[in-house]
Amino acid sequence: MSLERIQKILSQAGVASRREAEKLILQGQVRVNGLLVKDLGLKVDLSKDQLVVRGKKILLPSSKLYFAYYKPSGVIVSKKDEWGRIAWADLLQLPKEVNAVGRLDKDSEGLLLLTSDGELLQQLTHPSYEVPKVYRVQVTPAPPKELQQTLEQGVSLDGKPCRALKVKIGVLGKPDWIELTLLEGRNREIRRMLELFDYQVKRLIRIKHGGIALGNMEPGELKTLTQEQVKQLKGK
Repeated sequence: MSLERIQKILSQAGVASRREAEKLILQGQVRVNGLLVKDLGLKVDLSKDQLVVRGKKILLPSSKLYFAYYKPSGVIVSKKDEWGRIAWADLLQLPKEVNAVGRLDKDSEGLLLLTSDGELLQQLTHPSYEVPKVYRVQVTPAPPKELQQTLEQGVSLDGKPCRALKVKIGVLGKPDWIELTLLEGRNREIRRMLELFDYQVKRLIRIKHGGIALGNMEPGELKTLTQEQVKQLKGK
């Protein structure tokens, strides 16, 4: 194995993002061969060096894992919950290095990507990459066609502009269903946008993330992504 910066290794191992890894170094939580790391630019070779974070030895997984999961409504996107709510990690027997890509609020359902590939996780969640996500939303009352232009032009949430990249009203021939494509993933963004116009969200489903679609998956179903799907996510 070649020399790599510690931040990259921790990201690949699913321990922390590169930025979070730098914080761990600055906090004195990282040691190499027993010595405290102080240099953010230090490179190590895991085939020769021992990398320890918070007292735990770091090993890169032998192979990276990629999954598509249909998160049911009522399940939170977290590995553990201090309030005792059901988390996706409680329902799936997956290696501990697997993490969720982004978030999907408890009352929403649909596609949740899971991976042990820290580099891809960062790519898919960082705003600068602008990865599109598509949602289908059932609302009451049924909205007029004019709502499409309003949401595409944008609204203000918390004093910041917020807009849908693309909106379809009355999808699948159902007047109370909307399809929205977003590039951001702000907390409860869709619900809050629609609440501005007095629409109540009855159901919210993420049907696509990047090039991966939910398709005919059922709630609770887990699928391993194919090599072609992984390449598509990585833009290769």
